[in-house]
Amino acid sequence: MITMALFSAVLLSTSLTLERVVAVVGSEPVLHSDVISLMMESGIDQEIAYTSDSSSPSYMLAVDQMIEDKLLVEAAIREGLYPTRQEIQDAVDNSMDEIRGSFSSEQEFMNYLVSMGMTIISLRESYTAMMGDKIASENYVRLKAGTAMTSMPANAVTFFEENQDVVDEVLAPTNVSWIYLPVLPSGVNTDEAQDLLTEVRTRIENGELTFSSAAAEYSQDGSATSGGDLGWFSRGDMTATFEGVAYSLEPGDIAGPFLTPFGVHLIKLTDKDELRVRASHIIIVAPLVPEDIDTALQQADEIINHLNSGLDFAQAANQFSYDPDPGNVDGFLGTVNVAAWQGDMGNAVLSLNPGEISEPVIVEQNMAVAIFKSEENQMINWADFSSEELDSMLQSVYWQNYYSGLIETLKEDIPIVVNI
Repeated sequence: MITMALFSAVLLSTSLTLERVVAVVGSEPVLHSDVISLMMESGIDQEIAYTSDSSSPSYMLAVDQMIEDKLLVEAAIREGLYPTRQEIQDAVDNSMDEIRGSFSSEQEFMNYLVSMGMTIISLRESYTAMMGDKIASENYVRLKAGTAMTSMPANAVTFFEENQDVVDEVLAPTNVSWIYLPVLPSGVNTDEAQDLLTEVRTRIENGELTFSSAAAEYSQDGSATSGGDLGWFSRGDMTATFEGVAYSLEPGDIAGPFLTPFGVHLIKLTDKDELRVRASHIIIVAPLVPEDIDTALQQADEIINHLNSGLDFAQAANQFSYDPDPGNVDGFLGTVNVAAWQGDMGNAVLSLNPGEISEPVIVEQNMAVAIFKSEENQMINWADFSSEELDSMLQSVYWQNYYSGLIETLKEDIPIVVNI
């Protein structure tokens, strides 16, 4: 199946005409335009990508990735794994259908192609040019993955202890604590919503309205049609501030109005069991604005000042954090495989030395701000993980170790000429 990332790569490649060969892998050229396309596909700004050359670390990283991709294609050809013309055309047809389906109409799709200076024919040609190599490399990796997994060791912990460098590269296990601060709406609309829901709650408690009829009349989300009923939910299903209130109630209790990143709520708990709760709510939507993020960032800065003045991190977490797990009063998250964390959150933790505290980090799509601490004790207790988690981690680490060795072998077997 084609991805939107590959669609973007196709569009980017058609807009580039700088066809300087920067490397040759076997018989496969690596073009300067390929490298620029890969840089932009990975999120690098177009202007920065276009002006990059061999002096740029991000450019050289993209060159290395392109060389690796070409090695896999060359290896696939040697193994007889390159797809047939019909297989390529079938994949192109599926890709075209998938991309069409991502637009609301055929006309919207056509308009977008025109805006990119393309036609259906040129898009198909671009897909066809890229698809053969893509399928070939996937076929080769799939073949080698099957071979590797048949010899995977039985004891994950022993393998981890004997291959710590690979574990650090693939998983980056780190003992981490955090302070979690939700971004909450503010301003006139929020104040008005709180006043309205305060009045609605009074009317419910006085018997003038039922909670379900009030939700049908006032709530501004889809649950209004079912009297505000949200059904059963567990920890992690809702935003942390909402769950914190919901789990503090007993069936029949009403709470609020209170704020979450989505707006102002009243909540009524209707049922609960050992792990789940069922609730209804009334929400007045109050969109977040940049000033709300600034407020959370300012709060985080003030907490960091306290920490730098000697306040213990666990005490600060207990005092300030709105942790999604109410039992986590000291902010300790345990051992986290930080390599799985994407973007600023992962980068912030990976840059810390043991005992260091991060700057404020915006997380959860601008709905929260977090402060992270890399704990001084970084001894990993693998017993904290379930057998299923260990098996999954072992597959990732073992495959990466095998794959790295495979690439090194291909580099020895297949000629590589770099023209930089």
